[in-house]
Amino acid sequence: MSQQEPTIANILRQLAAEHDEPVEERRVLEQVLEHRPSSAKNPYATIRERLRWDGLTLGWLRLSRHELVPLRVALRDLRFRCIPRACDVEDGMLPLAHLQPFAGLRGAAVTLRDSDGTTMRLIEPDDEQSGLSMPSFEIRRWLRRHQFAPGDSILVAIESAEPMVMMISHEPAAVFPAPAVAEQDRELLDAIITRVSRSQSALLPCDEVVLPIFAAAAWRTAYPGTPWQQLITQDGRLQLVDDMFLTNRRNAGLRLFSSDEVFEPQPNSGPDRQDADAALLAEIDLLQRELQQSRDQDAAGGIWDGRLQRASAAFGPGSGENTGGFGNLFDSFNDDWFDEDGYPTIDDDDDPEIAALRDAEARMLAALPNDAVERLQYARPEEAEVIIAAHLNMLLVREPSLFPKMELDLSDTINNDHQSAPFETTSWEMSWDDDDDDDWITDLDDDDEEGPVNYTDGAYARSQELINGFRDYLSELGKSSTTARARARALHVYAEFLSSYYGRTLAEGDYATLDECLFFYYPRRVLNTSPRQVREICTAIKQFYRYLRERSVISDDRFADALWRRRNQAARVVEVYERIAGDSPSFELLFEHLFRPYTD
Repeated sequence: MSQQEPTIANILRQLAAEHDEPVEERRVLEQVLEHRPSSAKNPYATIRERLRWDGLTLGWLRLSRHELVPLRVALRDLRFRCIPRACDVEDGMLPLAHLQPFAGLRGAAVTLRDSDGTTMRLIEPDDEQSGLSMPSFEIRRWLRRHQFAPGDSILVAIESAEPMVMMISHEPAAVFPAPAVAEQDRELLDAIITRVSRSQSALLPCDEVVLPIFAAAAWRTAYPGTPWQQLITQDGRLQLVDDMFLTNRRNAGLRLFSSDEVFEPQPNSGPDRQDADAALLAEIDLLQRELQQSRDQDAAGGIWDGRLQRASAAFGPGSGENTGGFGNLFDSFNDDWFDEDGYPTIDDDDDPEIAALRDAEARMLAALPNDAVERLQYARPEEAEVIIAAHLNMLLVREPSLFPKMELDLSDTINNDHQSAPFETTSWEMSWDDDDDDDWITDLDDDDEEGPVNYTDGAYARSQELINGFRDYLSELGKSSTTARARARALHVYAEFLSSYYGRTLAEGDYATLDECLFFYYPRRVLNTSPRQVREICTAIKQFYRYLRERSVISDDRFADALWRRRNQAARVVEVYERIAGDSPSFELLFEHLFRPYTD
């Protein structure tokens, strides 16, 4: 590449400065190629990768699957509210976390000033002010001048996005009309929860979630409602981690970073928690009556004999939910390979892979801080994933042998931008460039075309063959390759369940095992579950068994159709489980009621 040839990053920055409204992603891609032609097989892939990982720093915000907007346009005239903590008011400091994600996350400088033109000084933790654990604005004089009291608000208006300039004003707590913004607050909270629930990532940067919602909201420049951070911490369905990441509430109680947090979750105790748990218990009992009624109707219709299967019921609270030690990190192996404490029972000499896994576990435990090791002893599988993810950089330095070396062939990227990913086609490309009407496929992991690791037993291998045939069948019907792969992949949950607990293939599935999988196994044991995804799993299963019947592999697919009709019930179980606080004193009671009759 010649020195005069512009980089993709520079072109995207230039285009962000030229556009003044939302624009179709395809148009941006084509404009980049006008400035920098490419002979690659898929010229859009590299540009999409830059937008995916560096979009915000390059001036672009993704609004939807096909639409982008310049970040400066999304932030223009935007207004929001800060409610400093009592300790912030006492210290005369405003931590930068209060301004996130509108400023402070991606390294750009921000100027904070009042209507008199006074600029607030930003103090870094390593400045002469000892005791600061995070960047903060010094606002002591401003607070005194306005007789600011704990509970009062700071109203923030973005005066300029490039450079970032924010104007602040004071509003007493008594003036804030909370009922007037209740609908706005509800809309914002629901939108945040929906976006996080659809993601497969354990931790999501808050700017990727919150900014698109504000950018598209009708109230973005109107009177600001409750700070989004407070909505999250008060609601309890999600957790705000280190003030900048969002994760499912199921990871509650994890302290992943050493820095102090500004927005800490509300304590789940006292009368409010008791009232909330009582209301949730009543909702669960009503749902259970509905589930039993549906099962009884299907039994009366001759679809099944009315007897539930419970092979996975040994993994309830305190066992499968919390196996102790690292038993929950070995879910891909047979359950009888572990003792009651969750540790492998097979001798090192019996299986080299187990020996290697055991050795890697020991080295990782030795490298991790003591507090992380202690949390891992009592972590669920998804919690263990998040705990380890928070220490990856440290592990890479202390124990690099845990990470396999990758050998990549870069020959195909010699004409691409030197900072781009070394692949012509990516999962991002497949997810975002498909014109199929099944938007749900973007929620599924596309990293492994062939699905999960193939177990050694023949049941799973046979199920994999059936799934591959189903994928080809969908392609023959005219479905896009992305849709066919996604629907096939949705079957792996049930295939793994049948193989692991019953030694069966998908062709041997039935009403009882599918009910157990959807209403007991899936909500508890699968990472990053979502109501939307379980509905789509039900749809994929219905279509798959229709395919098996048409191919004369099975003679009756009524059970799959019956469970498909119960897909909204399965989604409600997932949604309710997400609302059960892990640290609630009523957790076991709520758990047992939600998963009856499997917990009886």
